Amino acid sequence: MSKKQKLKFYDIKAKQAFETDQYEVIEKQTARGPMMFAVAKSPYTGIKVYRLLGKKK
Repeated sequence: MSKKQKLKFYDIKAKQAFETDQYEVIEKQTARGPMMFAVAKSPYTGIKVYRLLGKKK
């Protein structure tokens, strides 16, 4: 099994960036079509933080 690469996320509430490999990749329907997002839990506030990965291929 391949290890996930670390991604940077930004917690707007805490105004802090963090890097983690503990995230889930989800697909969401947007006005521009289906997009892929990485969702992680912030170590600062515990809220879900989203990062756009790009269009679904």
